[in-house]
Amino acid sequence: MSTKTSGVIRSDEAYSKQMILQRLGISQKFWDKMISEGLPYTIVGHSRWVTGQALIEHLHRNAERKSNATQ
Repeated sequence: MSTKTSGVIRSDEAYSKQMILQRLGISQKFWDKMISEGLPYTIVGHSRWVTGQALIEHLHRNAERKSNATQ
């Protein structure tokens, strides 16, 4: 894993739920919302992990949806 850089998500890395909450500064509620909206994840041990690629695609897709709804 690369150094801790706030806000940086790489498409070729995987991130635990805790790392996503810290790096992006999002709330548990927002994390739960992303999971319920279909963000793909894998359970490793007792924590959920997502790939950077899946997270980027999910955020991009939902940003487009929100942008289209406001127009």
